[in-house]
Amino acid sequence: MYKIEKINGNKFFVKLIGTFPPSIANKFSKEFLELTKNLDSFSVIVDVVDGVFLKLDSIEIVLDLLSETNKKLIKSSFLVPFNPPLKEEIKYVLEKADSPKRKIVYSLDEAKEWIGISDIIIRKD
Repeated sequence: MYKIEKINGNKFFVKLIGTFPPSIANKFSKEFLELTKNLDSFSVIVDVVDGVFLKLDSIEIVLDLLSETNKKLIKSSFLVPFNPPLKEEIKYVLEKADSPKRKIVYSLDEAKEWIGISDIIIRKD
């Protein structure tokens, strides 16, 4: 499951919860592309603290999305939990989509600072 919120003009907060099967990854990819298609640029926080794991097919979908949106991306932060397998999956994705615009972070404050929205309050549901 996932939730996408536009939090400040061209900035987004994405929350991934539980597993992320290919059917959900495809739906997410289409929705995110639709939300960003009219933007010249954007930044995003991807919170996977409540994620469980990504399936290999889902990783490929995410990599395609990262590749497709890279030109518009200003910065993205991936908020990861202390979950070694998931952390390794996220590292793998970011290594395959290598970019200085992307960063793994370990706190919401660090994620907000990286994309330049430190003053915005994000409530966790």
